[in-house]
Amino acid sequence: MKFFKIITLSSMILIASGCNAQQGKEDRVLSMLNEFYTAYSKVSFRIEDAQKVDSLQEKYCTEELRKEAKEWYGDGHDLLTNDWGIEEKDIKTMEIKKDVSKNDTYIVTYTTFLDNPGNIPQKKDVSLQVSVVKEDEKYKIDKVW
Repeated sequence: MKFFKIITLSSMILIASGCNAQQGKEDRVLSMLNEFYTAYSKVSFRIEDAQKVDSLQEKYCTEELRKEAKEWYGDGHDLLTNDWGIEEKDIKTMEIKKDVSKNDTYIVTYTTFLDNPGNIPQKKDVSLQVSVVKEDEKYKIDKVW
């Protein structure tokens, strides 16, 4: 009977530590995504700020995503926000959640306001799916769609 109690207790400890490890990963990924999009919202996309964009992408994105984002940027598009852009004021509305239907994928949502010819701001709710991978003990953004 004592042996059964020890096995049961050991199993519970292993399960709990596995849950904590998973929670620790989720916290790190959520924090990384929040840091990235917060910093990204402060970068304007003028030619003189291209180095800031490169630095952020180097820190937070995989090499493959950086190459693809650079191609989009060269064509006047923003892959990392799927062309919706993000501004500092949008960060107040940002939410990041784990996509439970896909492994290592997160949903980043925020509201932005678009200018139109009539100067009436149009509210746009943006939703991005962002996948992450672990690279050198850090999590990086691997894909945005």
